[in-house]
Amino acid sequence: MDQDRSKPTSAPDDRYERTQVLIADLRRRAETCEDPREQANLRRSADSLVRLATALRP
Repeated sequence: MDQDRSKPTSAPDDRYERTQVLIADLRRRAETCEDPREQANLRRSADSLVRLATALRP
């Protein structure tokens, strides 16, 4: 039962790391995107994920 209790404490760290990877990926895609509207959407999505990651940070 103790092992089950330890899993939720590590989950936020995993989510935070995955969020950081997604933010970096969206920013890279925005840099190489030729369509200005798509570029703006990708940047907006990255910014939203930054706000989410900040809120989830332990």
